[in-house]
Formats: sequence, structure tokens, C-alpha cells
Amino acid sequence: MTTPIEAVFVDLAGALARSDTSARAFAELSDDGSESTHRAIARHLREVTAAYALSAANMTNRSDWTLGREGLSRKKGYNCPEDYVQALGGGGGGGTKADTRRLIEAGTMATEAEAARDRQEQADVLALEHPEAPPVEVHRPWFAPLGDAVTDGTLSAEAATAIRRGLGEVAIGVTEEMLADAVVALIAQCRILNADQAAKAARHCRDSIDAAGIASRADAMRARQYLRASTG
Repeated sequence: MTTPIEAVFVDLAGALARSDTSARAFAELSDDGSESTHRAIARHLREVTAAYALSAANMTNRSDWTLGREGLSRKKGYNCPEDYVQALGGGGGGGTKADTRRLIEAGTMATEAEAARDRQEQADVLALEHPEAPPVEVHRPWFAPLGDAVTDGTLSAEAATAIRRGLGEVAIGVTEEMLADAVVALIAQCRILNADQAAKAARHCRDSIDAAGIASRADAMRARQYLRASTG
């Protein structure tokens, strides 16, 4: 049975198959036509990749290790979700294992961002229905804006994953709030950058955060030493 989402992409694939996408057809375009056509294809590819990433995350969730042998990838004969998702790409169209991991990572960010939005909407509804109740604090992952950016087409899945990896993880002196602020700034900066440039920008941003944290901890240490010396 064909699912509604599957039907959309079956129709898209059929439309592409019926169109003339030969090298000759591209060669006959004007310079402006070549540029606008390439941009249109890139937009389409970004939207398709966003859906592809969400699908990869869905397959991974259905293959969670806690499900054991009932996990989807295990039931299909694969040791891990990455192998299964990679195999579903097909022999001629499947990417590398690294490509698959990036795809799953982007889809997972988008999925978690959507889940956080849903939780917030539910909390807002409860707050309206029960104004006397204490407010419900909804945790939103610091990288959630990257997931939103993938879904709405602001960033490619590759650029979003590059930013996420470049910023790294929460650490001593590096809080979720710091990384959340950095994500917002980087999304605005990377709208016009490719994934390589986005990765470089994210690494530079993390270096700046780490340097500021080191300086802050050094100032705090000097303040404590001064306090001990003045009260000793």
C-alpha cells in the first residue's frame, strides 16, 4: 500500500523521468536560464534532502537499540540503523556511511525540534486552561533551531550538521545557553554559506566560546586567590 508521503515522491520521480533532463537540454539554455535552472534544482534538492533526513531519523528511531530484535533494522537483518538506511539508498544511489550518519543526524535534530515545539504548544494550552497551575518548563535542545532551519529550508542538512558538529558539546564553562546563542547567530550567518564554510564558521565560534570561558575561569581563579590572600 502506497503511503501519502510515498505517493508525493513517486509523482515527483515520474515527472522528472518524463522531462528532458539530457545534457543537450541544459546546453541549449541561455546563461541566465542555466543559472536560474540550477538554483531551482538546488532548492528542490534541499527540500527533498530535508524529507530524506526526516525519513532517515524515523527509520533510526524504529531501530532503537532498546527495542532489541524488535527494532526495524534488526528485523530486516542489519546490525545497526546506519547500515539499514544506507542500504535503502540503493546500490547506485546510496551514499557513504559518513553521508548516512550526517543525514540521520540532521533528521534527528529536526525531529527533536518538532517534538519540543509540540511540547511547548501543549504546555501553552494547559496554561490557558489552568491559569492557577504553576507554569510548565519545557526543555528545548540548544540545537533545536538547526532542526527548524533544515525543515523550513533555511539551511541544507549538510550545513546544519556541520554547524552542530563544529559547535561540539556542552562542557565546563560552556553552557547550553551559550551554544543556543551561537546557533542563532550562525544560522543567520550561514544562510549564504556552503557546508564547508559553515563548518569553519562553527569551529571558529566554538574556539571563541572556549577562549572566553578560559579567560573567565582565570579571572575567577585570580579573584579567589586575591580573596584568600586579603583575608588570610
